[in-house]
Amino acid sequence: MIRARAVAAFRERLRGRLVGPEDASYDTARRVWNGRIDRRPALIAFCTDEMDVIASVCFAREQELVAAVRGGGHNVAGTAVCDDGLVIDLSRMKSIEVDAAGRSVRSEGGVLWGELDRATQAFCLAVPGGTDSDVGIAGLTLGGGNSWLMGLQGATCDNLLAADVVLADGRRVSASSTENPDLFWSLRGAAEILEL
Repeated sequence: MIRARAVAAFRERLRGRLVGPEDASYDTARRVWNGRIDRRPALIAFCTDEMDVIASVCFAREQELVAAVRGGGHNVAGTAVCDDGLVIDLSRMKSIEVDAAGRSVRSEGGVLWGELDRATQAFCLAVPGGTDSDVGIAGLTLGGGNSWLMGLQGATCDNLLAADVVLADGRRVSASSTENPDLFWSLRGAAEILEL
């Protein structure tokens, strides 16, 4: 059981919305793409920014809760939702910044592929992404990412340049080929060809 005082303090810290089983929107809020998944989290934190994600990770750690992260919620196994834990929902985090000159895009974890495609195609650019526009960019990228452009440009994870990550201890770090390269390697699928 989570203490009511701890939940109240978490709700105060959170800029986004906190939903629990007592809320009328709970059954809708806990759904994911695969309708066969019927998990009942203790709380769902709808994060609006990075500070909400940090607060959510810290709350889960302090309360010893299992945490699940939901970007697009499209994973067929339903890993974006858990029983009796905290769902850290990124669906409100939709920022997309296209650098047309640098031929890159920076986006938050709640963006769907259809949204990313619309933003990049305005500059005649494309990212090798999902074949379904409702798939979240975060989960697909971390899962490898098959796409229509894969034969030409590689998997989605091959095109990841950097990531901002909130660690289990609540620290935010950046990962790239030059900063925290081991974390970056694991985000990109933890596979590489070794020259012998």
